[in-house]
Amino acid sequence: MIFARWIAGTLLVAGLGLTGAGTAAAHVGVSAPDAEPGGFAVVTVRVPTESATAGTVKLEITLPQDHPLAVVRNEAVAGWDVTQKRATLGTPVDNGHGGKVTDYVSSVTFTAKDGVSIRPGEFGEFKLQVGPLPHVSELAFPAIQTYSDGSVVSWIEQSSDGTTPDKPAPVLKLSGGHDDAHEHPAAAPDTRAAHRDSRLAVAALVVALGALALSAAPKLRRLRVKR
Repeated sequence: MIFARWIAGTLLVAGLGLTGAGTAAAHVGVSAPDAEPGGFAVVTVRVPTESATAGTVKLEITLPQDHPLAVVRNEAVAGWDVTQKRATLGTPVDNGHGGKVTDYVSSVTFTAKDGVSIRPGEFGEFKLQVGPLPHVSELAFPAIQTYSDGSVVSWIEQSSDGTTPDKPAPVLKLSGGHDDAHEHPAAAPDTRAAHRDSRLAVAALVVALGALALSAAPKLRRLRVKR
């Protein structure tokens, strides 16, 4: 009986570990399958509501300051007001059509109108058309998420050692890009994935051993009785 309780506790811990891993992955993210250096792309910003009691009513997205984008257009979203904030550039950038741009969109804010929100258990998507994209491997789009109860979550943390922060800034991967500041820019995501797979494999092994032990427990008791 004691052994069976120990196995049950082990299985519970393993289950909690797997649940925690899933929860950590639920954060604001960006994607654009056609994003290539020098080109234009439609960036989709995915916003999950993690609160169980409040809805998402505002999202402020900061555009890359070190690689300003000459063109930023937001998609019109029913029920949401959109505002763009601009900043002056120290050095003009090419707009992709032979012209120069002296200021750029530094942030885009989506604000829900009265009665509208991304409710608990839901996610929303906002789209930005941006370009020309710089010749780098990735771009960070820090975001600040505001809930209807006034709480704020800042998705602005960036990793420098390959680990995943608690509140990571959304990062857009560019195909064929190259970042001179990083010798191997793609190594960190692969390493993190390997670590996650290792943890899942260990948890699965624990579950399997626990099930085997539970199935063998009645036979062990019968053997002890016969002796």
